[in-house]
Amino acid sequence: MKKIIISSVWLLAPLLISGCNSDSNNDLPVEVSFFSEFNNGADQWIAGFSDYPVDDNEIYQLVSGIQEIPEQGGQQGYLTGGMNRSDDLFMYLKREVTGLVPNTRYSLTTKSVFWSEAGDVCFGIGGSPGGSVFMKIGASEVEPVQADYYMNIDIGHQSNGGVDAKPVGNISIEGLSCYGGEFGTKEVALSSDMNVEIISSAEGSAWVIIGSDSGYEGQTHLYYESVAVTLTPIQ
Repeated sequence: MKKIIISSVWLLAPLLISGCNSDSNNDLPVEVSFFSEFNNGADQWIAGFSDYPVDDNEIYQLVSGIQEIPEQGGQQGYLTGGMNRSDDLFMYLKREVTGLVPNTRYSLTTKSVFWSEAGDVCFGIGGSPGGSVFMKIGASEVEPVQADYYMNIDIGHQSNGGVDAKPVGNISIEGLSCYGGEFGTKEVALSSDMNVEIISSAEGSAWVIIGSDSGYEGQTHLYYESVAVTLTPIQ
């Protein structure tokens, strides 16, 4: 299968799915892949927050951007952080993927590595600081944004997925202390057998989103190390 790679770095473990038909031999859909390593910068990813009142955001202590991962020798990651006053704070990264064939069905597979300080057997206000913060990955034809209070796409609610985003685990790290202060790394993946599909826009684009949906009524800081994305046309 012909491939387009939107990065100078190819995936270490390519995610393969099937091909697709098209009305024109000159406009055949091809697999599109890219790998973002945030030690090298944001690479077109944009941070955002949802499920909180925007006119009262100071108490949520929202932070985002490329920052050094604590105690990792200067290695950088893409930080999303906040205090979950609403008991439902959604913190996410999104990136537009261009170069797709317009109005075409694609299958999405994604892997992401992040750093968390949440232990795996811990208790907190409203839920566990690790087990009650659920990671979700998905895609949408339209740009994901907060619309009034909630997202303008269907991400589901906490442990439950929605039409546009599926749960892929939580942020707990085995062996970490419940008192915080130490970060560990974890990988989550949206695999091909989860059958996540997206129809590209009329302009030949789609938006990929990865984020944390929190039921823990405390502070969460995540440092994304990398995200690998593959969009494969469906026959």
